[in-house]
Amino acid sequence: MKYLLDISDLNQNDFFEILDQADELNMQNEAILSKKSIGLIFEKYSTRTRLSFQVGIRQLQGNPIDIKFEELNLQRIETFNDTFKIFGCYLDALVFRTDNHEKLQKALECFNKPIINALSDKSHPCQIISDIFTLREHFKKIDNISICWLGDLNNVLFSLVEAMSFLPKTSLNIFTDENLFNNSKFKKINKASNINFFFDLEQKIIKETDCIMTDVYSSMNDEVKLDKEKILKRFQINDKIMDYTKNECVFMHCLPAKIDSEVTQSVLSSSKSIVLHQAKNRLVAQKGILKWLEI
Repeated sequence: MKYLLDISDLNQNDFFEILDQADELNMQNEAILSKKSIGLIFEKYSTRTRLSFQVGIRQLQGNPIDIKFEELNLQRIETFNDTFKIFGCYLDALVFRTDNHEKLQKALECFNKPIINALSDKSHPCQIISDIFTLREHFKKIDNISICWLGDLNNVLFSLVEAMSFLPKTSLNIFTDENLFNNSKFKKINKASNINFFFDLEQKIIKETDCIMTDVYSSMNDEVKLDKEKILKRFQINDKIMDYTKNECVFMHCLPAKIDSEVTQSVLSSSKSIVLHQAKNRLVAQKGILKWLEI
């Protein structure tokens, strides 16, 4: 049984198979989910992920079923385990967004059918699959590309770091605060040799990068109670930062963005920004994931 809780649930062949299948489905949809019912559970707010899965499932001739936790007996007397066992009686797969990654793991055991992590406090694999798809589409390759991440150490970055093991010829340079790094899981994980951490801006690296990425500074269920806007202010993506970059460099943000925090409006709306196309590709990538699962 296939499932996607983390990028590490994939191998390199799986990863590129998803990208290639997304490419194919971007050109022509297939009725691969005909007579299949896919449950969507979102414990946290969602715009792009929810809509892209709803639309993608329908485009593949499947039936998306919205499940609201507040309307279930789970809120009264039924246990989490029994609830997900019941889901398994009716549904063919689940798309689950939660504030606790352990719930995903428990759900997988009880549901015993494919589950997709639509974002958790630990990781956001769907976002990174879409982002790598977007980079490959934009640059017509994914090898020999340099990515710079500026800002917080969050769930999106965690999935990007995991994906770098599949992209040995692509480099990831992470600029963040040293204290945040020392208090994060990133200090303990085994990172690939193509990943580097920096605690001050390095103009030379910024000038040579192909892509600048960031995300909001306050992630879901943030355990580190710090004034991140103040701590990370020097890593804000603004016109000065983007002026260092080469003409071909692009700016990416998974959205939603907090303007004048991690990024300025001028950068978000600039000619180097591909955030709208990045968001559009969420639909394409979700369909690639759904096909790979072989539901």
